[in-house]
Amino acid sequence: MAEHGGHQSKEHTATAVLKMSEIKHKVLVMSGKGGVGKTTVAVNLAYTFAARGFNVGIVDTDIHGPNVALMTGVEGLPAEGGDGVIEPHQAADRVKVLSISGFLPGPDSPVVWRGPMKSGVIAQFLAEGNWEGIDLIVVDCPPGTGDEPLSVAQLIPDADGVVVVTQPQDVSLLDSRKCINFVRMLKLPVLGIVENMSGLVCPHCGERIDLFSVGGGRKAAQDMDVPFLGAIPITTKMVGAGDSGRPLVDSEPSDPAAVALDEIASRVEQEWTRVAAERKRARIRTVVVAAASMDGIKAAVSSQFVSAPAFVAVDVDEDEIDDVRTIRNPFADGHQSGQIPRWIHDELGAHVIIAGEIGSHAFDAFNSYGMQIVKGVSGTVADVVKSWMESRMPEGCAPSSCAGCSKDCSSRK
Repeated sequence: MAEHGGHQSKEHTATAVLKMSEIKHKVLVMSGKGGVGKTTVAVNLAYTFAARGFNVGIVDTDIHGPNVALMTGVEGLPAEGGDGVIEPHQAADRVKVLSISGFLPGPDSPVVWRGPMKSGVIAQFLAEGNWEGIDLIVVDCPPGTGDEPLSVAQLIPDADGVVVVTQPQDVSLLDSRKCINFVRMLKLPVLGIVENMSGLVCPHCGERIDLFSVGGGRKAAQDMDVPFLGAIPITTKMVGAGDSGRPLVDSEPSDPAAVALDEIASRVEQEWTRVAAERKRARIRTVVVAAASMDGIKAAVSSQFVSAPAFVAVDVDEDEIDDVRTIRNPFADGHQSGQIPRWIHDELGAHVIIAGEIGSHAFDAFNSYGMQIVKGVSGTVADVVKSWMESRMPEGCAPSSCAGCSKDCSSRK
C-alpha cells in the first residue's frame, strides 16, 4: 500500500478531484493541535447527518494515528477491493468508513512514512474509494497545518468548508486561530468553530463543572470573524462511546453532549447553505442587453443603447440562465452624461453590456466601471446572450462574425 500509494499520487490527483466534485457535500474537520477530540466530533457529526437521511462517507486521513475505525466499530477489519477500487467498510446503515487502519498488519503497527507517501495514499483513498451513492463526505484530518490537511484541501477545492475543533484552553485556542488562517490561505470556507470538552456534566446530579476557562471558543470565533457552531460538554457516556465503536449520537441521543452535537450539525448545514449561496452569487454574471421593446428575452436588440426603450438583465450562472428581468429605460427621453452607466452598474449590477451600437463616450464610461462591452450585435436578446454564454465574446465581437474568427474565445470564461 505504501509504495503503491506514493508512486500513484500524480495519477490519482485528477481522478480524486473529479470524483469529489461529483459528491454534493464535503465537510473537512480540522484542529490546530491534537487531543481536542477532533475525531470524536467528526464521527458524531457524520452519524448525525446519517440519521437525517444523508449517505455519509468518513475518510480518515490521519495516517499516523487513525482512530475513525475504532470509533465506528470497524477496527481490525481488513480492507477489500481490487481493479482500482477500494471498498470502504460499512460501519452503519448510511455510514461508510475508509481508513489506513484497514491496510495495517495490526492495531499496534506504526506507519513510518514521509509526506509524499501520505499525500499519495490520501489521493488514492479519494480516487479509488467506492463512493457510489454517497452524498456527504466527512474528512477527519490530522491535527496541525501540515502535509495531510494541505493535500485534502487541494484534492477537494470545492469543499463546503471546514469545521475547526478546539478546547477552552488558551493553548488550544491559539492553535485554532492558526488553523483558521491556514484554511483561509487555502481559500476554503470556514464553517465555524466547535468548542469541545466545554465543561464536565456530572453523571449523578447533572451539574456542569467548568474544568477550563469558559467561552474561549466563542471568543476565538468572534475575534476571527467566523461562526461559533457550539460547545460540547464532557460526559461519561461520550467517553465510553468513543471506545465502544458506537458513536454517542447513535447510542445515547439524549445525552447532553449528543444534543449539543445535533445542534452543531444543524448549524453546519446552515453554514454550508450560506456558502453555496455566496458561491452562486460569485459565479453569476449579469448581462444587460439594450432591447427594442419590453418583450424580455424575446425582444430584439436595440440599435442604440442610450435611447433603448428597455434593458433586459440576464443573470447567467456558468452556462445556464438563472434569472431574467426587464426594466424600462428611465433615461430614454434624455439623460445627463454618465447617468446610464452609473445606474446600470449600481442598480442592475451589470458585468457585461450588449448593444447594437454604443457611442464612444458611453463606451469609455462603461469601461470605467469595469464592465465588458459587446457591440455591433443583432438578433433577439436570447440569441445574443446565448452566443455570449457559448463563446464569452471578446469586446467588439458580434455573433455573426464568429465563423472563421481566429480569436480564442474558449479561454474567456
